[in-house]
Amino acid sequence: MTDSNASSRQADSLGATIRHAAMQRVDSLVLVWLRFAVAVAVYVWADSFLQDETYRAVFVDARVLLKYHGFEWVGLWPGDGMRWHFVVTKIAAGFLAIGFLTRVASALLCGSIWYVLLVDCQIYVNHYYLLAITAGLLVFLPVSGQWSVDRKLGIQRPSETCWRWQIWLVRFQIGIPYTFGAIAKLNGDWFRGQPAQLILRNQDAGAGRTWADIPGMVDLFVYGGFGYDLMVVPMLLWRPTRWVAVVMSIGFHLTNAMTLTIGVFPWFMLATLVVFFPPETLRRRLRLFLGNDSHDELEDTPPAAVSISRVTRFAIGAAILYAMIHCLLPIRPALFPGDSNWNERGHRFAWRMMLRNKQALTHYLVVDRNSDDFLFVPSTTVLTGYQAQRADHHPELIRQTAVAISEAAAELGVPENRVYALALVSLNGRRPKPMVDPYVDLTEVQRGWWRDGWVDDDLEPMQDPPWTTPTEQWWTVLELPEPFKALRGRTPTELQDFLSREATKKATP
Repeated sequence: MTDSNASSRQADSLGATIRHAAMQRVDSLVLVWLRFAVAVAVYVWADSFLQDETYRAVFVDARVLLKYHGFEWVGLWPGDGMRWHFVVTKIAAGFLAIGFLTRVASALLCGSIWYVLLVDCQIYVNHYYLLAITAGLLVFLPVSGQWSVDRKLGIQRPSETCWRWQIWLVRFQIGIPYTFGAIAKLNGDWFRGQPAQLILRNQDAGAGRTWADIPGMVDLFVYGGFGYDLMVVPMLLWRPTRWVAVVMSIGFHLTNAMTLTIGVFPWFMLATLVVFFPPETLRRRLRLFLGNDSHDELEDTPPAAVSISRVTRFAIGAAILYAMIHCLLPIRPALFPGDSNWNERGHRFAWRMMLRNKQALTHYLVVDRNSDDFLFVPSTTVLTGYQAQRADHHPELIRQTAVAISEAAAELGVPENRVYALALVSLNGRRPKPMVDPYVDLTEVQRGWWRDGWVDDDLEPMQDPPWTTPTEQWWTVLELPEPFKALRGRTPTELQDFLSREATKKATP
């Protein structure tokens, strides 16, 4: 009984210590810094779509939009709306940077990125997701209490402090991609170096070499990447190793910026390292440049002086729920049948980064139900090249493409048709195999919540050296299923040339 009481008192004491620490008032300047970092990152993100009118090739030129279940209603803005979408996003990012209408600007940035992710689901990048949820988080944090136009105009009550638990929440948000990124790498493919070797082989290092040709680069990418993701957050939080972690982070993110095409992500992660420092650190550093007249150093408010309102209790509960959801989302791939790197189930919104390299050659067979006449067509019959690069190796997007091809055939006078897919996919250097059942009419199936019987979840064994045969030769060197035997010995280019000639004949009077 005595031991039980002692354990209970220790638990109560620990809980009280955590509550007291969480409810301390600390310097909120780090939240201002995060506000500025998010604003700059989203501004650069939006500007990348406006440069060379990239938004037009990605969205406006698309004949069909691929959708998440339940979000089929999300469509393109009418007229020149897509250009204005990114123009308004840049303006809102400027407002956020200077702290003007801060909560509205944060909400607009969050909504802008989510719109892009939902309007065509072949568009998914982890740092888009990170920027979206971080911008959404700023709506609910006191990021404009200082160094903001809102404060100057009286829109926001002046305040230079925040609850310590709000700093913890930001650290959780920035740290979770590292932690779950490391957990996701605990698989055989990653430690065999296959995805790393294939990814780096496609990145030019200059002097006629790729990054994979540099001795030791693949091993550094594999083991250094895993070790960094696993250790950087605890090292940043522990004072004796904090600056070592900063140096590691600079090396890691600069290497990623040089070897990979991942946009603003490395720079945003470098800018947000400051959230792992004690809250007062940023103000101390600024005093070196601004002098002692800028602000006096803020002292933490003793816990005893803090009263917890119902609103604050609700906010803490919402923050805990938010953290739980973002801890559960990344474990979905472990629950679904099959390999997420192959069948894509649970792969998104789970911080699964650089885990797979897929090569795909996907073509469709359209059969007239009445005459049994047939035609082989590529996915680019209805998709743009940009869409096809991402959809040709994703089972659900292959299904949606088949439905779009069926609808296109109906418009051309073949209303009753069947559509089959030969989706040859190589994962991390494996021998290519059909991802979806080539004997199944994809217009008659639906995406299941748990698994899909029309998706082949059995992976080919890993091979060394990895498969490097060009896709132009796949129909010659691979055994093709019966419905697609007619493609044997041909090439995708020959098929495309044939289709182009037939289209020219029909267009010529």
